[in-house]
Amino acid sequence: MKNPFRFEALYSVKSFYRGLALFTGISFIACSGCHKKEKETSEKVEFKEIISVSKDKPEQEQPLETAPVEPKQAEPEQPAQILKTQEPPSLRTKSEVVSPVTAQNLYVEGVDLLNHGQFDEAIDAFNKAIELDDTFIEAHKKKAQIYDRRGMTNEALGSLKKAVALDPNDAEAFLDLGNIYLKKHMTDDAIGALEKYVSLYPKNDKAYYNLGCLYSKKNLPDKTIRAYQTAIRLNPKNVDASYNLGVMYNNREMFDDAIQIFQKILTLKPDDHDARYNLAFAYNRKGLFDDATATCEKLLELDPGNANAHLLIGDSYNKQGKTKEAQEEFDIYKQLIFVK
Repeated sequence: MKNPFRFEALYSVKSFYRGLALFTGISFIACSGCHKKEKETSEKVEFKEIISVSKDKPEQEQPLETAPVEPKQAEPEQPAQILKTQEPPSLRTKSEVVSPVTAQNLYVEGVDLLNHGQFDEAIDAFNKAIELDDTFIEAHKKKAQIYDRRGMTNEALGSLKKAVALDPNDAEAFLDLGNIYLKKHMTDDAIGALEKYVSLYPKNDKAYYNLGCLYSKKNLPDKTIRAYQTAIRLNPKNVDASYNLGVMYNNREMFDDAIQIFQKILTLKPDDHDARYNLAFAYNRKGLFDDATATCEKLLELDPGNANAHLLIGDSYNKQGKTKEAQEEFDIYKQLIFVK
């Protein structure tokens, strides 16, 4: 979403919020309220899954092979008399032991099918596991994962809601739930799910970044700033969170803070043209016109067609009383805009 600033001279400058990072999955999703270019991503924060592997089924005992026992004939006491002997009872084979199929067995089977891309069969296995044990949370979550991959968001929501109802402290389920809400543009529900997630697992900088984007969309600047600050505290190299925070500082005319954060971004990512432009903007509004001009000139070395850089230089010259130089920059700006 474009977020225009305005100069005192009524020349608008554009800055942008960066889009959501989606933790996927499954996925890590675009936020239309973010301040940078809205780039849609499918990634979401992956948790290392611990898959419970059932013990191997006990091997069935093989029946004993018995050969017929020939009855021994008693020695005749008299040549003409043969005594009959009873045949020994035949040996019995041990009955085969059949292990019952458990919900865990079916879950493991479903995971294997899922890993091999056999989604219909995997869902069938998970459903059978749930039939045996309706409280099997992981089976519900795996079903949601498959539904999400197939774009069946309503079904995914149903499975995840079941999971969090069974375990209100399942952080991963709330994260997945938040990502589904994001895809469905259900902002309030996404905020609720992600707030619950970070209350259970407060170490994920991308979750706080997404919350910052959502708070911004709801026009909650204080919460927006705190969310971005937390994301940066957890991961000082989260450039997108730093950028959006800098834009918030510019919006609120906190130019010293904006200058500091955009300078930091450029040490991490020197080719970030938007950060360099916003740094120049902060210099301009702070009254540091020479710094603003120098920053824009550096930007034009890296991005010669940047019309807004010429506009900002022109405004800086104009505020310094350099009318001729300012007009030249404004003319270049107009030429570039019309070419585009």
